[in-house]
Amino acid sequence: MDPKKPHSDPSAPGGPPPPSGLSATQPLGPPPGATGNLGYPVQGNLGYPVQPNLGYPMQPGMVPPSAASGPVPVAAVEEEEEFMAVEAVGGEVFHPPALNHFEPARPSNPLIQAWRKVGGGSLALSIAIHVGILVVGGAIVVSTQMIQKQVDFLPGGGTQQGAEASAEMQHKVQQKKRTTLNKSMPMKKIVSTSQNSAVTLPDAPPDFLDVPDVGAMLGGGSLSGAGFGKAGAGSGFGTGMGMGSMQGFVSLPPSMRSRCSPQERLKKLAETGGSAECERAVSASLEWLKGQQNEDGSWGRSGGKRDKAAMTGLALLCYLGRCETPDSPFYGDNVMKGILYLVELSKKNPHGMIAEDIFNNGSTYEHGIATYALGEMYTLARLGSKELPGMRAAFEKGVKLIIDNQNTRGSWTYGGKEAGMTTAYTKDSKGEDLSVAGWQFQALKAAKNSGLKIQGLDAAIKKCTEYVLSKQTKDGGFGKTNRDDHYNQWSLTGAGSLALQTMSKGNTAALKKAMGFLRGFLEAEPLDWNKNCNLYCWYYYTQTFFQAGGDDWKFYNQQFLPQILAAQQPDGSFKKGRPNWPAGDAADPLYRQTLCTLQLEVYYRYLKVADRDEQSFFDR
Repeated sequence: MDPKKPHSDPSAPGGPPPPSGLSATQPLGPPPGATGNLGYPVQGNLGYPVQPNLGYPMQPGMVPPSAASGPVPVAAVEEEEEFMAVEAVGGEVFHPPALNHFEPARPSNPLIQAWRKVGGGSLALSIAIHVGILVVGGAIVVSTQMIQKQVDFLPGGGTQQGAEASAEMQHKVQQKKRTTLNKSMPMKKIVSTSQNSAVTLPDAPPDFLDVPDVGAMLGGGSLSGAGFGKAGAGSGFGTGMGMGSMQGFVSLPPSMRSRCSPQERLKKLAETGGSAECERAVSASLEWLKGQQNEDGSWGRSGGKRDKAAMTGLALLCYLGRCETPDSPFYGDNVMKGILYLVELSKKNPHGMIAEDIFNNGSTYEHGIATYALGEMYTLARLGSKELPGMRAAFEKGVKLIIDNQNTRGSWTYGGKEAGMTTAYTKDSKGEDLSVAGWQFQALKAAKNSGLKIQGLDAAIKKCTEYVLSKQTKDGGFGKTNRDDHYNQWSLTGAGSLALQTMSKGNTAALKKAMGFLRGFLEAEPLDWNKNCNLYCWYYYTQTFFQAGGDDWKFYNQQFLPQILAAQQPDGSFKKGRPNWPAGDAADPLYRQTLCTLQLEVYYRYLKVADRDEQSFFDR
């Protein structure tokens, strides 16, 4: 068929000729007085005007006029209706009767007629089909959403949103219930039997290794999404998603928990005067630090031995300050390599001294900083699944070395080589050094947080507290009263104040007096990157004002935060400032980077005293 030619209709005008067997035209209708051969009676005279033979073609089933036949009985449409044969008049057109009888139809509504002309029936059907499809699709979407919400809290996991919500809820519930549980009944404790990590739990686990309550496990602990895991929040009985995977029932100490939850970090930033810009600055800084790591896993001057252990410890503290552990998807390898570098130093040196040159006076600083980093890693490592062989032994030896070399005044000094000692420490010295002591007490803090039972730890903390108090002046500061002296109260009051806050003395009159001195000093000489950028001092100021909280922190934060953020460069590094105290300078770019980063993490790295269940890190 030619698609360009219209389709032919035999019954239409101009249609194709009739079939070959029916070419002759014949008059329509049966002979007069006869019934048609179609099986139904003929109607009466219709009264149409008669015309000559019109030449209609014979239709199938019709009988020519010459073929007369007898009447054919037809079943009545209605029982009592009679049909009459109609005589055909010659020359008249015969109209075959209808097969059925119909009553006269009532005229259709004009609206209905118009609807039918535009294809209303098909349109209505199409609309009905589409509406049905939409209804079914909507039901599927609604049911899917309902299922997803339910899955968030079903055993075995769920969506990331549900897991994070479960983790946050679990955290809040445990925080609120901790005090009540401690008062009502002894805390149950367990010892991990996991073989996934070379870091084993102590025989007498610390108080924060508690057994979650049954309700928490059913709602979001061991069976759902709560707990701390590798990158968000995850299952309590396994790896999960969160901050280092959670093995068994291990959880962080209250003072450190806020660093390991993205939601909690942002919450703390908002609550304590920080902003999302702080978190972006930290991310940029960590990325910059990643590019500065040496092939052996250390940070610092790769061409020499000096300061590598200290710089490695500081860099690791920056990563751990945001809970970037060996399980971190972004910085896990960097952290792992840094930790193993410090462990190897401990193994090869006498007494586990963590430094390249154990007789250099600066190695006392290095050892304190490196031990501090190992302590934080030990606490966080139990949440992970990576093996850290030798780390616990290195940390314990490092803490023991600090304890054994504390002198009778409760401080630490150096010069051990000249005094015939096997390391730079001089335990028999009658002197003191608050600057050196500042890093040693932070290592002791990490040891206390770890829960390890290290002989002499509590006694060393007590002696250090007494020493710090002995350094307070009548002005309220800590250090020498002559500003021209090397270690004076303007430079070291931050370190002395943080030591008291850390070592259970946060509410003493001595600390209040120290905060008064610091605030008066900074009101007279506000922080200025281009005038008094003593980052070593700022590192301690930032922490002690944060721990003080309230109006003191608001006053300090308004000064410090704009200075730090404005100093960060596009590549994530921090430009050099101008110090007015040589010892407070941070000329080395890596040293400057770590001090700035640790200050930006202060908002969530440790909880303020007022936010913790215990009064200090050491109150249990």
